[in-house]
Amino acid sequence: MFDMQALVDGMSAQWQRERSKTQLTLGLLIAALESMPPESRVANLCAPHSYRGYYCDLAFELTDGTRAASELLAECKGAMGKVFTGYKGGDFVMGALTPLWVSKYGESEGVRLISVSVGGGIETAEEDVSGGLVVP
Repeated sequence: MFDMQALVDGMSAQWQRERSKTQLTLGLLIAALESMPPESRVANLCAPHSYRGYYCDLAFELTDGTRAASELLAECKGAMGKVFTGYKGGDFVMGALTPLWVSKYGESEGVRLISVSVGGGIETAEEDVSGGLVVP
């Protein structure tokens, strides 16, 4: 018998792989942070959580100021392989290919995280409904 859930899960995984090609992933962010000098400061990305727009993706909240890159690195490494619960339920394991977003918990209007710079800045891009990117 045809398993509808398996079909939906397969489609969701494919869409996640497509998103991971156009934005920063957890593995890429870890690699970028590891390559920064120890005294580097980056945007104050914090409170990792399952992104409401795509529960299988990871989002960070953005607060004022900067933080030590080493602190964000430790938080990112802690998220690798960790199970996060979606806003309305479901368990999702985050890994190296998990796409990253900037969004407050429970909000689905986040922006894609594109890059994090040593100077503290981040680059983001809005998601176009056609699946493309709109860079502000």
